[in-house]
Amino acid sequence: MLFKVENRDHDSESAYKTQEIDRHAVDYTDCSKRFYQVSRDFSKQYAHIYSARLNTFRNILSPIVSKKWSNKYKILKLCELREKGTLCVIIGTLFKLQQLKPSILKELSDALEIIPQPARTHFVHETDTIVLEDELQRIKLSGDSINVDEVVTGVVVAILGSEEEDGVFTIKDVCWAGCNIQKPLPKIDSDRFIVLISGLNMASKTADHLFSLNLFLEWLAGFCGTTEYQEEISKIVRVIIAGGVFMSHSNESTLNESDVIAAADTVDSFCAAVSTVAPLDLMPGCKDPTGIMLPQKPFHYCLFPKAIEFKSFNRVSNPYECNIAGLSCLGTSGEPMKDIMRYSKLDSHLEVMKKTLQWRHMAPTCPDTVPCTPCIDTDPFTIYNCPAIYFSGNCEEFATELYKGEDGQRIRLVCVPDFCEKKTAVFINLSNLECYSMSFT
Repeated sequence: MLFKVENRDHDSESAYKTQEIDRHAVDYTDCSKRFYQVSRDFSKQYAHIYSARLNTFRNILSPIVSKKWSNKYKILKLCELREKGTLCVIIGTLFKLQQLKPSILKELSDALEIIPQPARTHFVHETDTIVLEDELQRIKLSGDSINVDEVVTGVVVAILGSEEEDGVFTIKDVCWAGCNIQKPLPKIDSDRFIVLISGLNMASKTADHLFSLNLFLEWLAGFCGTTEYQEEISKIVRVIIAGGVFMSHSNESTLNESDVIAAADTVDSFCAAVSTVAPLDLMPGCKDPTGIMLPQKPFHYCLFPKAIEFKSFNRVSNPYECNIAGLSCLGTSGEPMKDIMRYSKLDSHLEVMKKTLQWRHMAPTCPDTVPCTPCIDTDPFTIYNCPAIYFSGNCEEFATELYKGEDGQRIRLVCVPDFCEKKTAVFINLSNLECYSMSFT
């Protein structure tokens, strides 16, 4: 299967031409600096990222707590709890105690059993409990204000309650960080679209979906349809591939060196072909040939000898944050969302995405159950700026919703389906945040 590269224009940053289509252009800024600059010092312990996260959210939550509870209660650390039964506010990190959570010691023990243990994909049990911890200690929680089945380890929260005689902290109320104040959305007078796809799975041994990829590419290039149709295509200002370009999350196998070598030229040709007709941002995924630990740095340039000749081709990080036409766009390849679903009863990608906005954190289970680098001074997964577009790649189905925050925030949530399985791309209109999908079969 060949992906043709035509009409190269290496020096043009404002127009991308194919046939008689003049591609519209908008302002673009890569805002992922904090993901690129994460330290790779593996001599450090993972306690640092929890400490950095807690310190960050103390600063975030303190004014929110004051606003919600009117400075009526003292904000204390766990070591400062003295008087039993006295209401106070504790800011700490939730830790979920789960009987079914994978453990290397338990796995070694199970390996000695005669009957093989079935592999699990979800680890929720009715006996699950949560505790709250800070830098020095932890305390068991009780009360109905937090649903243990809808939270995960790593979420920072402010809790109003009191310590009882038995040493358990009884919850009276909860304060989540919530969405940050959103910058005013720009007014865009005419339609401008970005296209999101993920899970191309181009290193797969069964490549029946490559026909759909070629169909998508020809459609994007405007090789078919009327003049009116081509005018609509010219309004596409950016394409984002949200991970899984070599191998998607749904593929149960893993890549080896020969798979990468065999697929590299096809992937490069496809990226080069897309880059001839629109700016392309390429994110890695958890099964792609790059470091597995989040935040994933961009693909190595040597994999793309053809595509890197185009200024319109951008190798970007995972997670990825950018500004397109004045709109903040944030997303991941989907692994953090899938992990949250494994350790909770949240069974919808959209619901998980809403929760991460409520927690103001896109990957709270890093580093507990999602591999990540041992960050020292900052937690890069904190959602510092409220996005206008928030996406998650490699989902089972396309889904979208316009999320509205308490302070008037408007966020387009998008679950980008696995293209290998669904042959579907997602389109977002920057002028009004409308979103729809299109199948290529």
